[in-house]
Amino acid sequence: MTPDERRILDARARAVAEPAQRFERPRTPRLLLVVSGERYAIDADRVRSVDALRRITPLPHTPAHVLGVVVWSGVAVPVFHLRALLGRALTALPEFGRVVFLGEGDDVIGLVVDAVGDAGALTLSPDPNALASARAPRSFARAVAADGTVVLDADALLRCPETTLSLAPPSLPRRDGAPEEPR
Repeated sequence: MTPDERRILDARARAVAEPAQRFERPRTPRLLLVVSGERYAIDADRVRSVDALRRITPLPHTPAHVLGVVVWSGVAVPVFHLRALLGRALTALPEFGRVVFLGEGDDVIGLVVDAVGDAGALTLSPDPNALASARAPRSFARAVAADGTVVLDADALLRCPETTLSLAPPSLPRRDGAPEEPR
């Protein structure tokens, strides 16, 4: 064997002998949401903005989970109480609460939460029954982390009937009590 062949074979042997690099699945950055003292997370790529809780204009004749509208980036955006959407009892608005704006394009909603933070690296629970015990309606829960943090499905929150509002005024009955005729 020539010295060049020996050098090539040694280089190949060293390359094969090196430990393989550990493959790690890329982690999705998630925003931590605290609601009623419980931890929830949502994919950060669906979050448009997080703002302080202020200047919500109430809407009359709406369900309790609808807080009202805010002007965000020049657009009227409906704001909902995430606590109510998750089936928790309503309380006074948190003094230092936040509005988390979700969506894409013109399809944006605001969700009021007690606090926000970085969810860090969540390890999702491999237990197939973990979703059944989640502290969120099954339609909104996408996964449960090993520490009990419920990962919410932003798309489900955006398209559920509870977060779909028509800001058009309702038709008023005529003075004689007959329904208004369509135009």
